[in-house]
Amino acid sequence: MSLAYDDIKTHISGLINSNRLAANDKLPSERELAEHLRLTRITLRDGLNRLEGEGLIYRQNRRGWFVAPQRFVMRPAHKVDFNQIAEQQGFLPSTQVLQLRKQQQRKDIYQAFGLEKSTRFYALRRVRYLDGRAVMVEDSYMPLESYPQLDESDLSGSVTAVLKSRFSVSVSREFCNIQMGHLEEEYAAPLSIHTGALGLKILRLRYDQNDQLIDYNVEHWLPHAIEMEVTTR
Repeated sequence: MSLAYDDIKTHISGLINSNRLAANDKLPSERELAEHLRLTRITLRDGLNRLEGEGLIYRQNRRGWFVAPQRFVMRPAHKVDFNQIAEQQGFLPSTQVLQLRKQQQRKDIYQAFGLEKSTRFYALRRVRYLDGRAVMVEDSYMPLESYPQLDESDLSGSVTAVLKSRFSVSVSREFCNIQMGHLEEEYAAPLSIHTGALGLKILRLRYDQNDQLIDYNVEHWLPHAIEMEVTTR
């Protein structure tokens, strides 16, 4: 580690530990930090990027750098309800619906349901927030024939709760596939990061008690907003 990096980390950690900055507070501008630490902007930016990788801070396009809150803890081996888990961890969750379409879907989706190519699906895209910070963009796919008039429901809350209350469908088990990848613009923009930035992609298939696929979800997470915990026996 360079001495410059140590100076940057010590300074920012000091601002946080002394309670001058709290979670989601904005850091001084890069110009102010560079002048205070007597560093070039290039050296400073390199250090800030490394601190983001450590989860201490995060950056938003055209807004600057902020103090990172605690990470959302996901346990992939367990069933997941975003809102419920967020609240249990002390976050205030919220959701914004970006779009809801009715259309045919690509092969991997209709085949996962055991349906025909001509099947029409709800394609729901939402942004999930923790304490007002966008942390994940979620695409959900559900067959129209299984959930008639789903689009009449409020989908800015828990889809899991809607499926249970309106269609008597409950999640019995989940399958998850987790990969790192570069975020395309349609996912990067709602998260306020630049196109091509690294993100965490989670494919989540949820099944009912009869082992029938309920919905097909693809989540695109800010990589430093989440951590995984797995318990084995």
